[in-house]
Amino acid sequence: MLLTVKSVKTFLNRLIMTVASMLTVVLVCCALWQILSRYVLGSPSIITEELSRFLLIWAAMLGAAYAFGSKEQLAIVFLKSKLSGLKKKLVEIFIDVTIIMFAGSVLIKGGYNLASQTLSQTSPILGIPMGYVYAILPVTGVLIIIYQLLSLAERRGQNESSEQ
Repeated sequence: MLLTVKSVKTFLNRLIMTVASMLTVVLVCCALWQILSRYVLGSPSIITEELSRFLLIWAAMLGAAYAFGSKEQLAIVFLKSKLSGLKKKLVEIFIDVTIIMFAGSVLIKGGYNLASQTLSQTSPILGIPMGYVYAILPVTGVLIIIYQLLSLAERRGQNESSEQ
């Protein structure tokens, strides 16, 4: 079971980092074009400004999901380092369940509502539905929940293997 959990987690990590990296490369290209068009050509590109903003939102949200998957949030690392034994295990489970509830209620439910309500609004420059921009919220929520469920399964697998 641990092997399956680790392989799913590795796949998700690679997928998220690949997509976030590609978005970041396009973001940097947009920023460079914005600078070049503004200061060298004297005619700033308005498309790249809005596109950069949307790409940054998507890359940041994917990065947040990745941070949850790698358990690198500062407060959680600090709290867990102060505990040991049963208290540490209980706090880890509490943290995972709390994160699942937050991701489900705020990111998935709230993000879906926001994305669906703004599908009829279009961005001023690109003319794309704003719901597409906000669609990253429920996507991030799903990714975070998957990571937290994998964390719970991994912990359970470790407990079972240590008992044997």
